[in-house]
Amino acid sequence: MTDVYQKQLHVGVAVIIKDHKVLISKRPEHVHQGGLWEFPGGKVEPGETIEAALKREIQEELGIDVISSRHLIKISHHYKDKTVLLDTHIIEQFAGHHYPDNSLSTGAEGQPVQWVSVNQLSHYAFPAANAAIINALQLPPVYAISADLQTQTMAVSAINTLLDKHHLVQIRLKSLSGKALEEIIKQVMEKAMDKVQILFNSSMRLPHYLHQQSAGLHLTSRHLFNDEFIAQYKNMYPNKRVSASCHNQDEIERANALKLDFITLSPVQKTRSHPEQPPLGWEKFRQLTELAAMPVYALGGVQTDDIPQAQVYGAQGVAGIRCFS
Repeated sequence: MTDVYQKQLHVGVAVIIKDHKVLISKRPEHVHQGGLWEFPGGKVEPGETIEAALKREIQEELGIDVISSRHLIKISHHYKDKTVLLDTHIIEQFAGHHYPDNSLSTGAEGQPVQWVSVNQLSHYAFPAANAAIINALQLPPVYAISADLQTQTMAVSAINTLLDKHHLVQIRLKSLSGKALEEIIKQVMEKAMDKVQILFNSSMRLPHYLHQQSAGLHLTSRHLFNDEFIAQYKNMYPNKRVSASCHNQDEIERANALKLDFITLSPVQKTRSHPEQPPLGWEKFRQLTELAAMPVYALGGVQTDDIPQAQVYGAQGVAGIRCFS
């Protein structure tokens, strides 16, 4: 653990999942962020592993025995009175006390406890630090990106294939413009309907009515530092997702300042498209990911088979172009 983390309150957070529902509990009124809902957990003691802390805290709070867990996201959040490092793990295997699915229950410490659908989490009042956790839970492990094809027929066919397989897709057609590009987007948006979240690459010039139909915008590295461009988009579409391509610490810190929904971080490994770019490698990827205040997708030389490894190193999952079509 680095020096910056030693100055923070290190908290283990458990996202306990069963049948697409998450177990949440309500904080006592008299404590920090009292009266708000939270994911259970607690302070990681000096010399204690995150796994040991979660097992101890979840047994104490809920009477639940953690059998296995996996990393979800690690985020730092600054309140006025304290700074917390939320080391968040998903608990998919557990035993012990059973809480009924469809009613408000009481935890081992007398706190209200309830199972909530992942999609309904945003309807509950959580501490601000939990926003990135909720965001991570609602994002899939794969972020598919369309290849930059140069004909309408090829582009529509390739994007439709992505829409059949994935739930989060970036349309990135930099070589097309005008009516040809608009017609492609119209066709694929009709297919996507409400089943797929589609983000447009910021390099594409598209009319207002198409932006209204999208889930959001993915910023290129150039647009990431364009204040006017970002302000204009957020002013017009305040409730849409905004993500970005990042490659280094400066770009991640910029994404943090903008409070983006997620980022891609690349290249993790050598790629055929940019063989001259030195890869980050998994350890450097982990170090940079820990600086991010939002979910991070590993991009560059990765495939869907790499999702478990990427998640071990702190990623939400993987992103890619060629290998996901």
